[in-house]
Amino acid sequence: MDGPVPVRRRLVGAVAGPARTGQAGRVTSSPDSPAPVASAGPTSAAERSLAPDLLRGIALLGIALANSVSFIVGRPTGPLGRPTDGTALDHVADVLVGTLVDNRAFPLFTMLFAYGFAVILRRQAAAGVDGPRARRLLLRRSAWLMVFGALHVVLLFDGDILLSYGILGLALAALYRASDRVFRVLVWAPAIVFLVVAGADGLTGDDGSGSLLGGDGTFLGDLAGRAITLAGLVVATPVLVGSLVPLAAVGVLLGRRRVLEDPAAHLPLLRTLALVGMPVSVLGALPLVLAAVGAIAADPVALYLLGVLHGATGVGGALGLLGLVGWAVAARARRGHPAPGPGLGALVAVGRRSMTCYLLQSVLFAILLEPWSLGLGVGAGTARIALIAIGVWLVTVAVSVALERAGRAGPAEWAIRRLAYGRPSAGPAPAQPVSAG
Repeated sequence: MDGPVPVRRRLVGAVAGPARTGQAGRVTSSPDSPAPVASAGPTSAAERSLAPDLLRGIALLGIALANSVSFIVGRPTGPLGRPTDGTALDHVADVLVGTLVDNRAFPLFTMLFAYGFAVILRRQAAAGVDGPRARRLLLRRSAWLMVFGALHVVLLFDGDILLSYGILGLALAALYRASDRVFRVLVWAPAIVFLVVAGADGLTGDDGSGSLLGGDGTFLGDLAGRAITLAGLVVATPVLVGSLVPLAAVGVLLGRRRVLEDPAAHLPLLRTLALVGMPVSVLGALPLVLAAVGAIAADPVALYLLGVLHGATGVGGALGLLGLVGWAVAARARRGHPAPGPGLGALVAVGRRSMTCYLLQSVLFAILLEPWSLGLGVGAGTARIALIAIGVWLVTVAVSVALERAGRAGPAEWAIRRLAYGRPSAGPAPAQPVSAG
């Protein structure tokens, strides 16, 4: 999405708390338990919590803004994949998006992905599903995510993240019994991989003469280039997935504590995240952003280090937004759980269909921006691209609201749930509202 798109292209181009069920979210069983059931069904709309879906809806706007610059063709690019010869208006867009979105939306989305894994495990445990069956469900879900991601890479967008999420999901499924202590170690132990990958966002991109993988601007040429990308990911993806592990570990720990499902019980944490994370994020982003628009000069080593700073403080930005939204949702709860208005309801509708909206963004970007289609990305500036990205996101909002009013899931959510869970069957609803599945 934001950080991994230019980083992935460089990597590929180079090669061609508590631990009991209901608290920690881990699945356990005992000899006195009743016979295990196959699995609990996917979460219904009525059972979902407000904060996670609201955050997903917001994050998808950031993902649209961050991914859209990858479709600019024919312009030399610098740090953060942004053209180096932009107008003053382009530089305004670069500063805003580079400070508030790049390497901020993507970490948040990754944390929410892992948060959802913790919720799924808790839901399965509440339904009496034993550990091995719950793990098989997660493995099936992750394997199908990898299939969706591979198709997405080849057909639409070589900056796909679903493939990496599928592989990450396999690792999380293997760790379904791991203690909180293990996940706390995973927050810090692989952090060096995350920082090494993040630093690449400070490096200069291509010279605008063509695709790094030799695409000729035609649909078939781009298809061949993306197929080469997919082959290169066999080598590059393990590094990229390793960089996701710290973010996923944070998401699992938050999910085990139900921080977003019961934000009122975690207000001190949420306030701290918001009040510390947001300013740290902005201050840490500015040096690389100013270098990207030519306001300050820096050599390649300095740019790489500024990329590390930009990526590291982006985690603070993701946590800051998470804290801010959780804090706001808790404030709403104190006022008696008022129903979301049209604006919040639209964001929630997008969040409930995040995979559909993510894929639809790529479809719309391809139609609007690719040289073999309408070609609006050829020679485009970042201001124009940002407006297109916002428009694309608004289309996904409209689609999501229409599906919400019709009482229908997104097509991608329907498919992944059917493939992972099988045909729906009647069963008791869980007592607690949950947020993913």
